Amino acid sequence: CPDGPVAARLHQGARLATAATAGFAAFLRAELAPGASEVDGVGGDLYRVTARSFLGATVDLDEVYEYGWAELAGTAAELRTVAGELGHSRVAAARAALDADPAGRVAAGPALEEWLRQRTEQLTDALDGTHFDIPSATRRVVCRISPATSGVMYYTPPDPALTRPGAIWWSVPTGASTVPVWRHVGTLCHEGLPGHHLQHAVTLTTGALHPWQRTLCQVHGYAEGWAHYAERLADEIGLYADPAERLGMLDGQLWRAARVVIDLGLHLGLPIPAGNGFTEERRWTPSLAVDVLTRVVGLDAETARFEVDRYLGWPAQALAFKVGARLWQQARRDAERREGTAFDRKRFHHTALALGPMGLDPLRACLADLP
Repeated sequence: CPDGPVAARLHQGARLATAATAGFAAFLRAELAPGASEVDGVGGDLYRVTARSFLGATVDLDEVYEYGWAELAGTAAELRTVAGELGHSRVAAARAALDADPAGRVAAGPALEEWLRQRTEQLTDALDGTHFDIPSATRRVVCRISPATSGVMYYTPPDPALTRPGAIWWSVPTGASTVPVWRHVGTLCHEGLPGHHLQHAVTLTTGALHPWQRTLCQVHGYAEGWAHYAERLADEIGLYADPAERLGMLDGQLWRAARVVIDLGLHLGLPIPAGNGFTEERRWTPSLAVDVLTRVVGLDAETARFEVDRYLGWPAQALAFKVGARLWQQARRDAERREGTAFDRKRFHHTALALGPMGLDPLRACLADLP
């Protein structure tokens, strides 16, 4: 009932939350900001601490920076190949043509929510019983359009008792009346299946895990690493319908590679290598980071600014995607070498996910010991 006691408590809670948020914003402006450093980067000492926290591992940051640039170049080459399959000599031209095609766009609002639901159900049906065994209690995924306007898609897991299903939320950029869905199928595989939702589905239904590991343990390198790995796994399995959707997936891979070099570059002041093929600048700045994300990766300006603010406020979290995915890829290759023709991809993935969330260093050790 919109006028009942529950609604009244919700409205009161919303008013209190709004007042608290406004008070916090005032504190940030009036008290914290005047004492803040004018340099956005946090520097090496703090960054190494946050990197270990997000990854659950100690990594060589210079090597990861080089790896990020290598991934950026390699993925850009893949994009050019797929753009050629679409009849274009330049990736930007392929993106523009796909964006302009009405057949690849869906109206924002109920139609987009329905597209999201149908595609999620298609992914579930394609994976369940063939590539994974999805527990029946977690098979349903709710799909919603978020009222926020950050332009990102995100996932919320089921509650520990599995009384509320997992949910995929999509926040459409301000002013967008239609959305080019070809760009977002890779992200859907990341947030839903075989990405975050599948990982949570296995974790929440593995009774041998401690309750803390099933419901409370959150290591970004593990979770985001799996979800980023899942984008490529979806391609391997054949979940992308055409080259356009593969182009969208590769754009997501390019984005995560750009995250690595931007995050490390901004926070550690690392130089931009000459002849990198993406920019002639030699030092990272927030405006250059936005430029790379829009011009090279193809993000809209609003999402790009949101992303750079996120990197500056969350140092080293951006590493979780690529660094984590690399570990999952390495662990699988090791298992393939050990087992040869006996290697079973479905069994490997289930056994690995059933280990539950943990830091990347202990995960590497556990995966190496798998029979």
